[in-house]
Amino acid sequence: MEIESVRALKQQALETLVAPALDEAARVRAFSAPAASIHRNTGAVAGVALGVSGHGGPFDYRLAVRVQGGLLLNSGELYERLHKLAEGEAEFRYIGRAAKQQAPWHASRQRPLLIGASVGHFGVTAGSTGAFPTHRKSGKRVLLSNNHVLANENQGRPGDAVLQAGVLDGGRRAGDSIGTLLDFTPLKTAGANHFDAAVAALDDGVPFDPLTLTGAPAPALKGARQTTFEIGEPVFKLGRTTGLTRGRVSAIEVDDVVVDYEMGSLTFDRQTEIEGDGDQPFSQGGDSGALVLDAGGFAVGLLFAGTDQGGSNGRGLSYVSDLGPILAALDLSLDV
Repeated sequence: MEIESVRALKQQALETLVAPALDEAARVRAFSAPAASIHRNTGAVAGVALGVSGHGGPFDYRLAVRVQGGLLLNSGELYERLHKLAEGEAEFRYIGRAAKQQAPWHASRQRPLLIGASVGHFGVTAGSTGAFPTHRKSGKRVLLSNNHVLANENQGRPGDAVLQAGVLDGGRRAGDSIGTLLDFTPLKTAGANHFDAAVAALDDGVPFDPLTLTGAPAPALKGARQTTFEIGEPVFKLGRTTGLTRGRVSAIEVDDVVVDYEMGSLTFDRQTEIEGDGDQPFSQGGDSGALVLDAGGFAVGLLFAGTDQGGSNGRGLSYVSDLGPILAALDLSLDV
């Protein structure tokens, strides 16, 4: 199937099948919701995410159907209707719940600061250093990662301390503060998010290495790629928990991915899905904020979430936002 046909099919499936099913699921949930923090009641219902996947050759695409569970997990009728609408040209996968990539694991203090090292707001456990782009307004290099890593899910304020290593890895404000929160894109509890990103201003005198990709197939960052991800292309990342991992793009333009945050379950559109090579996951908790690069060393996206199930190896899937819109939103450039 041609890619434009899949895009039109995706929109039709969302409007005529998935959205009505989610509305009905939300009405059922309203009468059966357990007691929980009010901050988690965002209205996002984990169900079915739709995107575009490949099918055995170039320029041959399928509708990617990613089932996250919830009240639609056992909806055989919905599966049958999606399969019929796609005329058999649909790829179904169960991926489970997606969660922000932030969890315990050993990492260390790094000077100079390095791409992929442990970092975080003083009120956050730890995430990953993504890159060191230039902030156009100030002309200075800044540190790029996720909102939930540097801005504590919208709770951070400009000037808040950012630590390397992160708190979970022993970082303390007294000796490990390397900069301050500068700006972030707010996470929305209503409507779709398109990325999870923030930047920190580096303190004067803090050494950093903006190019080295430690142990990676491309030894140095070559800048931001001008094109987006392609289905099936090989990619790699450096992250706080799993270090260097390799993977491939399994789907693009994935909409309605529901990700669990402390502030609730949030919806993301136009995400790229990546699965790890071999029997390894592409990411695990704590890899949030990692820069995702193509085989040549050009940066293409920013990792923010992942599942512990799904993918051809069963080790989970990672979700990555295109880097271009993030750089534009935060007034950044990644020239080398």
